[in-house]
Amino acid sequence: MTMYAVEITLTRAVGTVELRTARQEGRLPLAASGDRKRLAVLVSAQNEPRAMKKIWRRLQHALPIDVLCSMFPGPDGKYLMSIPMADEVWERVCGQAVVAGKTPEDFLSAAVAQALARDWSDRRARLDRSLDVLLRAYTPEEVTEAAARRIDRRS
Repeated sequence: MTMYAVEITLTRAVGTVELRTARQEGRLPLAASGDRKRLAVLVSAQNEPRAMKKIWRRLQHALPIDVLCSMFPGPDGKYLMSIPMADEVWERVCGQAVVAGKTPEDFLSAAVAQALARDWSDRRARLDRSLDVLLRAYTPEEVTEAAARRIDRRS
């Protein structure tokens, strides 16, 4: 069987005891991020969707899981996400997918892509507005120099 690396995003940070208990109950090797809001796990399975199901089955009651996401893209260059949904939400998604002439998975994929594009556009617009405010008060050289100093301090 193949090993799959999956990132688990939690709804809140978990403590040491809770993490240890989840490792024991789920019988899965879990590595926590520094803030303990994300975990990485290696899972042996026939394919990636089965790896996701295995994680849900073993950890859904032990951890406050928000989303599962593959850590590496598949052959199609896409990442696989597993998002829990209430039955009513899934029914609405299926209905909207039919109207759009897509599968529920393709419909959700397109919705996520659109949301990410909107977020990126919103971030750029906020940055542009912030720069406009700065450039009304300071010269471009002063803004560039201040940004360079800030970047140097982070290195």
